[in-house]
Amino acid sequence: MLDSVTGKELDILIETPGGLAEVTVELVNLLRPRFDHVAFIVPHMAMSAGTILAMSGDEILMDHRSSLGAIDPQFQSPDGRIQPAQAILAGIDAIKDDVAKNGGNLNPVYMPILRNVDPGKLQSAINASDLSKELVTNWLTTYKFRTWTKHKDGTTVTEDERRTRAGEIAGVLCDHQKWLSHGRPIKIADLEAMRLRINDYGKTPDLQGLIWKLWVNLSHSMSSSNIYKFFESESVEFFNIALPQPKGMPPPTLQPPGKTIIELSCTKCNAAQKVQANLGARQPLEKGTIAFPKDCMLQCQSCGNTTDLTGLKMQLEAQARQPLLLG
Repeated sequence: MLDSVTGKELDILIETPGGLAEVTVELVNLLRPRFDHVAFIVPHMAMSAGTILAMSGDEILMDHRSSLGAIDPQFQSPDGRIQPAQAILAGIDAIKDDVAKNGGNLNPVYMPILRNVDPGKLQSAINASDLSKELVTNWLTTYKFRTWTKHKDGTTVTEDERRTRAGEIAGVLCDHQKWLSHGRPIKIADLEAMRLRINDYGKTPDLQGLIWKLWVNLSHSMSSSNIYKFFESESVEFFNIALPQPKGMPPPTLQPPGKTIIELSCTKCNAAQKVQANLGARQPLEKGTIAFPKDCMLQCQSCGNTTDLTGLKMQLEAQARQPLLLG
């Protein structure tokens, strides 16, 4: 996709609930050597790792509906709950302070808590927080702040001043005690209070309308189908789909030779439909089933949601080693 983009400037419309900070490193390593100027457009949200990625841009474009998010890492506790890494660290520090105040004696009430603390995971929490701050600091200094050359009074901005400002912003974004929730939206006013300049495209109504229309169309397309990840440029588009899983295990096997019947659940309303797939030769349609659709797009008879069965077709053909006859 990147190879198909012409020119040295790139605008990226981003929508993400987050992910791994390590993945943003790979993305930035792909983008920044290829493009001289990168702008991130956030119509709705770019949370967590999405915020880290946005900090690698020369510009960040938002309006009143847009949100970035805290970059403090999350960890899964032994009981399966997702917890902020910094909350774990803060809890340990509180216990240390209490022990120090009590002459080195540990209150027995803390014992069940400490038994569940994995020293390796504790160090991983520290490392993950440091990584998030390091990435934001380095990328802001290298990219967004490289054009910040003069103070308002006309004096020259030094490299140390750029890095110091970037480090301060990274520290605030990674401060769980400030945001209290990893999912709390961080708006333009919050970012400007950190002294991070944001381009508010809400001041250009025509542009704002076009960006919002594009986001709404993309959002509707994904919510009414089984697409869960979508990438598009001026000349290329591709997407990942969630393949509906046939009910029961093991995977479907041929009943009579040349025919298999799969019960699929709608990805939206969970209604069940039985689909007959003819492999290698056409077969009479079983009662209560529908034929595998010609275009591989199955429409739910209950809610009208459309499910792409292309992946299932490939799976069945690979298992049976026969072509699936459509329609």
